[in-house]
Amino acid sequence: MSPLKGQLHIHTTCSDGTLRPEEVSLIYAGRGFDFIAITDHDHLLKMNYRRAIEAVESDLLIFWGIELTVATRWGYVHVNHIEGDHEDLFIFNHPADYGLTLKETIQCIEEVNRCYPIGAVEVTNHGFYTPQFDIDPIEYPKVATDDSHTPTGCGRAWVEVNCARDKDLILNAIKSGNHKNCYIGNGGNRTTAIA
Repeated sequence: MSPLKGQLHIHTTCSDGTLRPEEVSLIYAGRGFDFIAITDHDHLLKMNYRRAIEAVESDLLIFWGIELTVATRWGYVHVNHIEGDHEDLFIFNHPADYGLTLKETIQCIEEVNRCYPIGAVEVTNHGFYTPQFDIDPIEYPKVATDDSHTPTGCGRAWVEVNCARDKDLILNAIKSGNHKNCYIGNGGNRTTAIA
């Protein structure tokens, strides 16, 4: 079985992205992706967001998601909530954006985890690898994402999973850390496996 290539953080014109959901699906399909999660911002959502995502016709497996804005004692942070058929995945997004120390970052993730069961932490910032968060003291599976808002942001980083083409199996593989993070950028092509 070939690994499935997927993207877990995409914005569209349903919030602050420049591409319509249909355009996003065409770009990622053209770059060899098997699944994507559209995760527009909660506070900027357009009417009928879910319906717009569900209406996309594509061979891609398309997850509905939302980027939640969560208040913490350090300020607001973002958490992606991605829905499968029965499973959910919550990802602590782009920790590099918050200007916290490593200790504060870990405490912040734990504070958020009390409200939303964090299943993974991003180790990218708009598709670029942030190695300072790809470390054992952050005791969650790490994921590489694009957080794309424009065409040029699509396809910089992704995850690969070895499982059947099933939403719940994909989310469970990620939550279990049974995936690989891949990147284009940061000075060249790189692939980093996670155990």
